[in-house]
Amino acid sequence: MRTKTLLIIALVIVIISICFIGCTPEPVSIESIILSKDIGPDSTPIDPATEFESGTSIIYISIKVNNMTPEDKLTVEWNYLESGDEIGTQTTTGETGSGYIAFNMKVGQGFPIGSYNVLIYLNDELYETLEFSVN
Repeated sequence: MRTKTLLIIALVIVIISICFIGCTPEPVSIESIILSKDIGPDSTPIDPATEFESGTSIIYISIKVNNMTPEDKLTVEWNYLESGDEIGTQTTTGETGSGYIAFNMKVGQGFPIGSYNVLIYLNDELYETLEFSVN
């Protein structure tokens, strides 16, 4: 009887341990980052590009994330390299789950011709830098 009770207790401990290990959420990660000329309703990139025509007034960046929690933060910083000016910073928090998160930069008269970059930060740490140009 004592052996049977110890066996049941050991089995319960193993099952609980497996549940805790399997239930631990994966940390947030970035699967892809894509610059584009448009986005779909679910923020998927449409017409990806790294070169944009003169007169372009809006450029999108879609970031595919996995396991985002309300505590996680994505920030994008848009820079015009010809002058060294930061032209905008955007941040999102409170997103949850996996999928695309989109940002965009609008310039009323169109982006000036030249070279640009976008710095992508995940939880305040630089994750990646993408470069693009307007010709």
